[in-house]
Amino acid sequence: MSFMQALGHYLHPHYVINVLLGLIFFALKTISPFCTMLFDDCQLEMREWELLMFLGCVIVMKNRKTPSYSMYLETACMFAKMLSTFLFLRQGPLYGAVYIIACLLHLVFLPEPVYKGPDYVTFFRGPNLELELERDKRITWFIEFYTPWAPTCVSFAPVFAELSAKYTLDNLKFGKIDVGRFAEVAKRFQVDTSAWSNQLPTVVLFQNGKETRRRPMIDSKGKVKVKFIFCKETLERDFELATIYHECKQFPLHKNKSDKKKEQDPSTTKNSKQEQTDAKSAETLTAADNDKEKTE
Repeated sequence: MSFMQALGHYLHPHYVINVLLGLIFFALKTISPFCTMLFDDCQLEMREWELLMFLGCVIVMKNRKTPSYSMYLETACMFAKMLSTFLFLRQGPLYGAVYIIACLLHLVFLPEPVYKGPDYVTFFRGPNLELELERDKRITWFIEFYTPWAPTCVSFAPVFAELSAKYTLDNLKFGKIDVGRFAEVAKRFQVDTSAWSNQLPTVVLFQNGKETRRRPMIDSKGKVKVKFIFCKETLERDFELATIYHECKQFPLHKNKSDKKKEQDPSTTKNSKQEQTDAKSAETLTAADNDKEKTE
């Protein structure tokens, strides 16, 4: 993403209003004439300074391993709005109520923007996934095991669609299967579909028909080793999608040998040419017969 694209992304009303809601208390408390109209003075109290410093520490600690700027900004604004709610309520219940309503309106009418473009995702049913993996092992498959009732799967859906639009090739494909409906597939690929398993969604990379990588990673007992954050940046990094994409692009799929033999077989070429000649002769004879009937 270029600088201008990133700038346009973060100038979306969702992010702009989110930042304003996070900073509005401190702005109103220190900028005249708002501070004189709403508060007793135009400077932060010692307690408010302490809470502001504590907020900065919490944001830094919580965002140590945040993989993207969007998630960093969302986390920072969330804690800032929590602190602002507390500070507005200290000033008066009416101030707090108005601020909470403003946050709810932002949540409902200006949700975080998600990808809404085309996708190239194949949906599998039952054993069709295994059959497809065995059908042509030259194809690298990026498969998501999901359930429609899991919130993490719902929020991850547009990210997976965006990745499919960016990386799909004839030998690099993306697919999904609902393991809530096909429990035998979940068992076959060791995906725990229980709500507390932290394995929904599970993304697996198949190369040469075999699993080579998965997130989240599981141990020998099928338990999650480390909780995984599903976003575009972490998937591109952990699965090295850019590298796999360039490798697949350098070695595209070729026609099967049987197809090549048919194209190169001179007898097949002769037969096809003879068939074309016979067809043309038949058309000529038919036209001559029709002319003859009209003359008679």
